[in-house]
Amino acid sequence: MADPKTQFLTNNALTRKRWARDLFSIILPNVEFSELTGTSSDSIVQLRTELGKGEGDEITFGIRLPLSGEGVVGNDTLEGNEEKLVFKNFKMTIDELNHAVDTGGRMEEQRIPYDLMTEGKNGLQDWWVAKLSDLLINTLAGNVNFKIAGKSFANTITAPDTGHALVMNGLTEATLTSADVMDLNFLNKMKQRAELPAAGCYKIRPLKINGKSYFRVYLHNYAFDMLRENVNIGQWGDLLRAAGKLQQPNVEIEYNGMLIAKTERLPNVAPNSVDASAGAYRAILVGAQAGCWAWGGAGESKGSVMSFTPYTRDAERFVNIRGGGIFGMKKTGFDSKDYGVIVGSSWANPL
Repeated sequence: MADPKTQFLTNNALTRKRWARDLFSIILPNVEFSELTGTSSDSIVQLRTELGKGEGDEITFGIRLPLSGEGVVGNDTLEGNEEKLVFKNFKMTIDELNHAVDTGGRMEEQRIPYDLMTEGKNGLQDWWVAKLSDLLINTLAGNVNFKIAGKSFANTITAPDTGHALVMNGLTEATLTSADVMDLNFLNKMKQRAELPAAGCYKIRPLKINGKSYFRVYLHNYAFDMLRENVNIGQWGDLLRAAGKLQQPNVEIEYNGMLIAKTERLPNVAPNSVDASAGAYRAILVGAQAGCWAWGGAGESKGSVMSFTPYTRDAERFVNIRGGGIFGMKKTGFDSKDYGVIVGSSWANPL
């Protein structure tokens, strides 16, 4: 007699749709940098899901540039001196990524006290969370060496342009040494570059929290711990308390209008020849619309952006599970320049 559970999961369209929705609704909030993501133009990473099946592999959206006119004083004529709204178009592509789990056969279900189908689904969710977290942070950091399955995924990651990149002590990433570790002054320089941009670059738009402006900053764990060693205990305690008052998710300290967090996903772009865990680690300062997630219609309806498909092999004795999505991630940029992220590089190594 056929296994009713296996037959239901492999043949019932309602189950596939429900589990596809579950994949997306569960993984997105659990991506390590989910606090950056939202649907509005004020979000650091803007989420777009309007591409349904058959609607192409490219998404275009416009960003309104700041008004730059002088205005009209007193009784001077306003009519005819209006300023035009200026938009810049930003394009990105989406591609398909799949991963599958082999849940084994009937004897495996007989031997172990687990629901292998549910375990397989949970395993796929964990895999997607890690993969999306890595893609997001490496894209914003401009790590051109990051690949998925040995390939550039959907959009080629671009290195930070000179107007959006700083290196500790004015060096190059390849020449950083243990004398060039992260400190508060370097964070000040990153923020100053965001507020007073280099020629041809746009000012980075901060987030508004309780009426005040803030940027989000991410440091690699090694760089974060070295920063802590460079700050006296009393001042570090003040930074911790300032972050606690704001009650923002995943913020370790607050300093000079920067909400600072740590992550092991930031890249070491110039590993030391003696100790590969040491080297030039990138940090990022991000403001509104620094990047964009674009999701296409991967499921069985326009509203489903992921697919979940159990499939059998060997005369239906074995069940595999495929979890797939059609999406892309890209830094926002115009005229070959980044738009919402400053990258700062410093030396770091394990304590």
